[in-house]
Amino acid sequence: MKIVILGGGFGGVYTLKYLHRFFHNKKEVKLILVNKKNYFLFTPLLHEFATGGVSLENLVEPVREIIKCCDYEFIHGEVEKIDLEKKIVYLRKKEIKYDYLVIALGSKTNFYNIPGAKENSFTLKSLDDAIKLRNHFIHMFELAANNDNEGNLTFVIVGGGATGVELAGEMSDYFYKTFSKIYSKEVISKVKIILIERGNELISQFSPKLRQKALERLKKQNINVLLSKGVVEVGENFFKLDDGEIIKTKTVIWTAGIEPNLPEIIGNVERDNKGRLIVNEYLQVKNYENVFAIGDVCCFVQNEKPLPQLAQVAVRQAEITGKNIFNLIKNKPLEKFIYKHQGDLISLGRFFAIGEIKGFAFSGFFAWILWRVVYLSKMISNKDKIKTFIDWLLDIFYPRDSTET
Repeated sequence: MKIVILGGGFGGVYTLKYLHRFFHNKKEVKLILVNKKNYFLFTPLLHEFATGGVSLENLVEPVREIIKCCDYEFIHGEVEKIDLEKKIVYLRKKEIKYDYLVIALGSKTNFYNIPGAKENSFTLKSLDDAIKLRNHFIHMFELAANNDNEGNLTFVIVGGGATGVELAGEMSDYFYKTFSKIYSKEVISKVKIILIERGNELISQFSPKLRQKALERLKKQNINVLLSKGVVEVGENFFKLDDGEIIKTKTVIWTAGIEPNLPEIIGNVERDNKGRLIVNEYLQVKNYENVFAIGDVCCFVQNEKPLPQLAQVAVRQAEITGKNIFNLIKNKPLEKFIYKHQGDLISLGRFFAIGEIKGFAFSGFFAWILWRVVYLSKMISNKDKIKTFIDWLLDIFYPRDSTET
């Protein structure tokens, strides 16, 4: 019996962990995890690495460390095609047959066909993205410090969701609290951070009161928030708004949306208007009871609305998927997936966060502490939890790292 899991993000890794509980030391079942990188990446803290808050090695856990029990197999490769009729996954130089398949390939940045956005924007979806962005920040300041006309200290974030808002807050801390200690006042005075949101509000999942608190906090951090503004073009040295305004910059960071990261799929599958695979109440891909889709690649409708593409959704779906694969193998009734949202927490720089958990809204220092406790608890290994805690402790007393990686 061969169970193949595609993707090494939250959905894929947690599916493997839950399946391990059912099939520990069961030789008749073979678990295979396929991922294009040989590590699990803790994406919720990418913005902190990009702004010197945590070390790179704290965010990654080698996949082989995660699967070392029970002779599970890891295949380092990128999925090119899935044939659901023949039950075969095609990699570049390999084919994998399966009895049960879990598609958890995550998402990629959606540029909405905006001219120049893909070619001229930074993104924050991968470790490479975060490294590139951090080095770019430092490079821009170095150019400005040397009176080089190529240096441009206008930094633009497109997208007022959680990623964009958290990144903006951390950038403010990085530039005004760390870089202000090593660059001249003249250089720091040129810094502009602009956060653009097409809608009329930021972080729409929060209550109006907390959205207002977030907006006020961002303004205190010298962040210029532009609401109801759309970007219609991104050039190498500029971006253009839908009202015709053109702003010069060499740093546009695109956090405005995502789309499913799916390969070619052969079979009778249904998708929603965002390209996600439609699944039933058991998280099975329609028409294929042995194929499950979870996380950002699936569309699961609850209370007449698709669930948001969040890590906590993927982790909960992974648990039910593990149970249902076990139930299928043992000819037991399947368990329906019912999602209960645990709440939201967003950090807005040092010592400040906002949160809503089970109907309770809070903000400030307590929310910031809770944000850190929650994210530490979600990290895969105790080693990474300890190292990240140490980084956060040092961040309170010392400037952040400003060296290129």
